Amino acid sequence: MILVNVKPVISHVFVCGLCCHVAVGRVNVTFEAPQFGELELLHSELILGGSWAPVSCIARHRVAIVIPFRDRQLHLRTLLAILHPMLQRQMLRYTVFVIEQKQPAVFNKAALMNVAFVNARAFADFDCVVFHDVDMLPEDDRNFYVCSAEPRHVGSHLSKWNYRLPYRFIFGGVTAFRPSDFERVNGFSNLYYGWGGEDDDMFNRIRAQNMTIVRFPGAIARYAMIRHTRDAGNPSNALKHIGWQYRPQHYVEDGLNTLRYKLEAIQPRPLYTWLLVSLPPHPEYFKIS
Repeated sequence: MILVNVKPVISHVFVCGLCCHVAVGRVNVTFEAPQFGELELLHSELILGGSWAPVSCIARHRVAIVIPFRDRQLHLRTLLAILHPMLQRQMLRYTVFVIEQKQPAVFNKAALMNVAFVNARAFADFDCVVFHDVDMLPEDDRNFYVCSAEPRHVGSHLSKWNYRLPYRFIFGGVTAFRPSDFERVNGFSNLYYGWGGEDDDMFNRIRAQNMTIVRFPGAIARYAMIRHTRDAGNPSNALKHIGWQYRPQHYVEDGLNTLRYKLEAIQPRPLYTWLLVSLPPHPEYFKIS
């Protein structure tokens, strides 16, 4: 398995050829954000449901941003306050999806991301899906939210690790897939209830398909991570380290093709499209005491 670092594309070609991005580079990250009502007034340019597209040309990239969410409204407001202006400076056509799991239940981020992928694909013809942790704040808008020819680790260098990779095979936080590549790896596992493991499992799914992982340089792929305590509904998964086990025969038996859920609600809100889903109880052997 080879990890490939590539230099970011500093200008994008759009269909009309008349507009380009207006990236400013390093962004001043603040950990305070306006209330939702204030954010909605600041972003009256958004189409209901958290969508936007440049008006002066046809954007080349159509991107779905998927944010798994649970009980972190401050984090969500902080991220959206940074994300919407940044995506617009990058001249992307995009929609933000925030997906939430009906409580009480042990949080399953990976299954939620699978559900969001399926519903985003039904929503519009996106050519890129970005899965985004709610507590990761981008620090440089030259880190374009677009897909590469291989799965891309967008949020690779975090403040909590002094902007260095903690280990070579990490693949989580903020990632981007072309829909065909996400389907090729059969999406995420649906079995990781509680915190941890699903990102390492995804790394192995990518490796099993003989794909490589793309990362932009660490000076650009920088993220500030919001410090927080873990909520009671998202305990550490006692079996999270099984994600390191190389089990390619299991990937075709667990993922998009075995996804089960109930869509409880879908609501277009001013800043994002909100999905509420119920998931099946976790299997006994994955249960956390």
